[in-house]
Amino acid sequence: MITQLLIGTLTISILHALIPSHWIPILAFEKKFGWTNQQTFKITIISALAHALSTVILGIAIGLLSFKVSAHFEEISKLISSIILIVLGLIFIVRHHTHHHFHLHNEDEIRKMSSKKIITVLVTSMFLSPCLEIEGYFVLAGTAGVKYIFLISILYIVISVAGIIIWLSFAKKILKKINAHKLEHNAGLVSGIVLILTGILNFFIH
Repeated sequence: MITQLLIGTLTISILHALIPSHWIPILAFEKKFGWTNQQTFKITIISALAHALSTVILGIAIGLLSFKVSAHFEEISKLISSIILIVLGLIFIVRHHTHHHFHLHNEDEIRKMSSKKIITVLVTSMFLSPCLEIEGYFVLAGTAGVKYIFLISILYIVISVAGIIIWLSFAKKILKKINAHKLEHNAGLVSGIVLILTGILNFFIH
């Protein structure tokens, strides 16, 4: 189970960092407000950390609840965690094509906003939109033990934040060569498949 947990967490974290809605707003506002590379780098770190921390805070709470439940219902905890992963996977496969994308709806309003206000909006929106795909793994980690909850928390934060920073640093050069819309949709689809496979393996492999 631990192998599936770590591989699944790593895969979801990497895919999550690739989602364009996590870095396109920063690139858009960099051009709009004339941020330097250093400013963009700092804003990216802060935004990515805010997003990862809100995800982990929710995940730890879910994981600890799962740990408590599994302590009392050890026989069925494995089945429950597997079902949760599979259901989450199915949900993300069904809804991956309805993901909301970032758009600059009102150019005049944005032009009137200060750079500092834009940064606040970016960080706040990232914090208030945790990655739901990874939460199923916190349920699985809770059934394995508390140390695994914190292990995948650290893994998720490091991979997600580093991934967003690295991807954004290359995005300017390759943005014209990729289909960002297709990439985002495929990331959701692959995330769903990974969740389902992990749930199945968790049930059949000890």
